[in-house]
Amino acid sequence: MRNPRLLIPSLAAALLAIPVASASPASADVTPAAPTHRCYDRMACFYYNSNQQGALATIGNGGYNLDGEVFKPGSGPGAGTQLEDHAASWDSRTRNTAFCVHRDRWWKGPYNSLKPQGRKNLTSALKNKNSSTNWYPRHEDGSGH
Repeated sequence: MRNPRLLIPSLAAALLAIPVASASPASADVTPAAPTHRCYDRMACFYYNSNQQGALATIGNGGYNLDGEVFKPGSGPGAGTQLEDHAASWDSRTRNTAFCVHRDRWWKGPYNSLKPQGRKNLTSALKNKNSSTNWYPRHEDGSGH
């Protein structure tokens, strides 16, 4: 039987030899996002505050007018507030579909797009001025329409 005291230095040396991945700098516009632990796979989420903070509202697949949608009760500051014209940031957990938000209902007016697996604050033209959403499968780079 081997001496356990001899195994410990060997184990430590093996662990030190494992390469560590380096992080690349994030873009100022879009951060390749790890899940926020509140927005889940294949959905997009709006947040009441900037930087994915505050109350959360989830959007499923498809296009929506945001009237009637509310930030989830108990999800943070802004909970229970109507989503339309009250979001400051967003997060996409989609795998290969760009997500767009429009200032006006029925996908009209200025819009901003978000790449799959991205998150960012809404532009100044859309912060607290957001009324409809849509998915764009042909625009995987997040370019929108």
